[in-house]
Amino acid sequence: LVLGFLVGRILEGRHLAELDQREAATTSIMVIDVKTLPPGFEATTGTLVMGEVVIAADYFKTLAASLRTIVGGEVKAYQTMLTRARREAKLRMVEQARAHGSELVVNVRFEWSAVGPQLPSAEIFCYGTAIIPALV
Repeated sequence: LVLGFLVGRILEGRHLAELDQREAATTSIMVIDVKTLPPGFEATTGTLVMGEVVIAADYFKTLAASLRTIVGGEVKAYQTMLTRARREAKLRMVEQARAHGSELVVNVRFEWSAVGPQLPSAEIFCYGTAIIPALV
């Protein structure tokens, strides 16, 4: 049990560090949730970009959440898991936008759904319109 807990913590820490590095590499791409272009942007076309991730809770997060439901309150174990999933889905969308040559993604939305009855897991889907800049 202790080994499983430690391995889970180490893997989660590695994933968070990787997310930090990838986010730092994509700071030049603006991501906004409005439909209109900000001043100064002209576009020739737009294309749908998306990122999707399915993430599951490990045994220890499930156990901690089960105990929390007894006394009530915020379930921080799941909060961390969902935050990681949202960051990963958004990064996948932004990386796809970069591959299309975009510097701006507008009308960004998140969707989610619960997956699987056995182990708590969630699918996070992030999508938006990558604006392809006009050639000047």
